[in-house]
Amino acid sequence: MESIIRQLLDHPGLIKALHTLALALAVLVLARMARSFAARRGRPVAETPRATTYVAVIVFVIGLVFIWFEGLSPVFAALTIVAAALTIVSKEVILNFLGSFVIFWRELFAIGDRVQVGDNAGDVIAKGVLYFTLLEIGGSSTTGHSTGRLVKVPNAHVLTLPVINATRGAGYLWNELRLTLTPASDWQQARTILLDAAEAYRESQSMDLDKIRNAFERRSVYFREMTPRVYVTTASGGIRLTLRYLCRSRLTRDSEDFITTRFLTHLAPGQLELAAMQVE
Repeated sequence: MESIIRQLLDHPGLIKALHTLALALAVLVLARMARSFAARRGRPVAETPRATTYVAVIVFVIGLVFIWFEGLSPVFAALTIVAAALTIVSKEVILNFLGSFVIFWRELFAIGDRVQVGDNAGDVIAKGVLYFTLLEIGGSSTTGHSTGRLVKVPNAHVLTLPVINATRGAGYLWNELRLTLTPASDWQQARTILLDAAEAYRESQSMDLDKIRNAFERRSVYFREMTPRVYVTTASGGIRLTLRYLCRSRLTRDSEDFITTRFLTHLAPGQLELAAMQVE
């Protein structure tokens, strides 16, 4: 009996199979530990399983190469040839695959974030190995409202194009609303009206400026002032007022509607009038 066991243990195939089993168990345990660690750090739950699965598969495949191949030089030579061929034939596919690792590893965005990559902007609704999907939002004409169209964006774009994430900072952004008054208008009164309207909007949204400041500072973003400000400049046709204020990243148009509506109720002929032409 002992001789049979000894023969089995001396069999190279059995030893490699045992090593493979041990590797699979080790990778499985480490993957679960990584998911648990990510959950404790508050990483997005939907992102963690996919990222750990990718890494676990790669580690397992590399381990299999070391276990089942005695000499690695021929293997590496073959892999080099295959990699060169794939690079020539399917460069875009490889770049998209690498882009998926950058998205997951660097946490560029999560499902639900509002992002802009190049000319494509929208809410992330799906992420894959080759593409991520955006629910498209319109440009300045719709001020961030959804068009209802889905856009498949190659992952490779994140390697070469700027990635703007409007959600990750604090969920808020600085918006600017511009109005041009006639030269005879009382611009000081208009400035006060705009500031009051911006403050009323902040109260309607229950915005806590201290919490927003802390959220920005956790991302190493610092603002000296968090309250609205109105800047006065001259423009073609009159006096331009630019209101700079905080609003939620998805409610830009709603905030402009709220503030503009309140401002328009104070217009008075000869005292407070909008210029006939406004230069944007």
